[in-house]
Amino acid sequence: MRISILSGLLASSLLAGAASAQELTPGTVNAKVVCRESAGQSYALYLPSTYSSDRKWPILYAFDSGARGLIPVERFKEAAERLGFIVAGSNNSRNGPLQVAQDALIAVLNDTRARFSLEPRRLYVAGYSGGARVSVMAAMALPGQAAGVIGFGAGFPPAIKPSASLPFAFFGAAGTDDFNYPELVQLDQSLERLKLPHRFEVFEGAHEWPPEAVCARALEWMELQAMKSGIRPRDAALLEQLFARTLAAADADNSSGRLYYAWARYTALAVDFVDLRDVAVCRQKARDLERAAEVKQMAADLDRSIERQSVMEGRIVELVRRAGPGQSGAQARDDLLEAVRETRQLSGDATPRADRMAARRTLTSVWVQLDEAAAADVERGQLERAAIRYQVLTQIRPESSRAEYNLACVLARSGSRKAALDALRRAIDKGFADATLLKTDHDLDTLRNDAAFRLMLEALERK
Repeated sequence: MRISILSGLLASSLLAGAASAQELTPGTVNAKVVCRESAGQSYALYLPSTYSSDRKWPILYAFDSGARGLIPVERFKEAAERLGFIVAGSNNSRNGPLQVAQDALIAVLNDTRARFSLEPRRLYVAGYSGGARVSVMAAMALPGQAAGVIGFGAGFPPAIKPSASLPFAFFGAAGTDDFNYPELVQLDQSLERLKLPHRFEVFEGAHEWPPEAVCARALEWMELQAMKSGIRPRDAALLEQLFARTLAAADADNSSGRLYYAWARYTALAVDFVDLRDVAVCRQKARDLERAAEVKQMAADLDRSIERQSVMEGRIVELVRRAGPGQSGAQARDDLLEAVRETRQLSGDATPRADRMAARRTLTSVWVQLDEAAAADVERGQLERAAIRYQVLTQIRPESSRAEYNLACVLARSGSRKAALDALRRAIDKGFADATLLKTDHDLDTLRNDAAFRLMLEALERK
C-alpha cells in the first residue's frame, strides 16, 4: 500500500516544473542546495564540469541512513565527472519513519527536475543501509525512469521481493564485516536465479559507505548496463575504457596478492563483457585463480562466516529475550554478558578469519537491535529492561561514552542512584563532555543534590 501511494506522489511530482536556469557552479561539490519549494529540505550536489542545459544528463540520487548527503556525493564525484552524471545526496533522508524518507525523496526529485536538464529514462538511485531500501522503493515507484539501483550495506525492503519483472539493474556491495553481508549474498543469488542484470562486490570493511573505488565501479557498471539495454547509445571508446579500468584493478589485486578480489574482478569482466569484446584472457585468469589456495580459503571463510554469524547472533538474541527480573532472568543476564565478552574476543585480529568476520558482524547487528529496543523500552517506561540492554551495549563497545550515559539516565530514573553515578563517571572517563546536557537533562534530576554529581558537573564546566 505504501509503495503505491509513493508511486502516485512521485508520478505527480515529476510532472511539476521544467528545467530552470542553472545557478550552481559545475565541477564543484555543493554541500547544501536548499529545495526551492521545500525550504526544510536540502541536498548535496555535484554537477560535472561540462554541465550545460543544452543536453540531457543522467542523475544519481543518493540516500544515506543518517541524512549525510555529502558522503555519497564525495564518493561518487570522480566517476560522475568522468561519466557525465549529476549526483544529488539528500541531507534529510534517514532511517526511521517512511514519511521522512518519502518527503526527502519527493523534495529532491522535484527540485532537481526543475533546476536541471535530465534524461527521463536514466535516473539512478543509490543508498547505504536503510537508504538502500529507500532506493529500491523509489526505483519500483518509477518504472521506465529508474534504470538502476546501487545498494550498499542492505538490499530490498521486506515488502518487496525480487521477481522476473524487476524494472532496474542492481549493483550491491557489502564489507566483509557488514552485519547485512548475508542478506546481500542471498539477494545476489536470487537475482542470479532470475537471470536479472546484477553485480555484487565485497570489500574490506564494515557497515559503511564503501571506498570511492567501489562507488566508481558501481556507476561504471550502470553505464555498461545502459549500453547493453539500449537506453544510451553504445560507445566503443567508453566500453574499452570501462573494461580497461576494471582489468587494471584486477591486475593490481593480482600483483599485490589480493587473489580473491582479483578472481572476482576477472570473473565479473568475463560475464559483463561477454558479448561486447574478447574476454578469453579474463576467463582464463579467473579459472587459474579459482584453483589458488588463498581464493578457495577466502571463499570458504565467507561462506562459513554466514553460518557462524547466524549461530552467534541467535544465541545472543535469545539470551536478550530471556534476560530480566527474577532468578532465571538474572542468570540469563549473566550468560548474555558472558556471550558478548566471548564474541568480542572472537572479533580480534588473531581469530581465524571466518569467526572474526562473523563476530564483528554479530556485535554490530546486536548493537543496532539493542540500541533501538532500549529506546523503545524507555518510551514505554520499562526502565529495568532498558537498563539491561544499555548494560549489554557498554560491553559490546566499551569505549562508548553514549552507551554509559544512556545507562546512567535509565538508572537515575529508576532510582538506582549509586549505579547511575558510577555509569555517569564512566561516561565522562570515556569522553562525554557535554556540560549543558548534564545540567539540563531531566533524566538525571534524581542525582542533582548528590555531591558526586555536582563535582562531575563542575569539572566539565571548567573544561
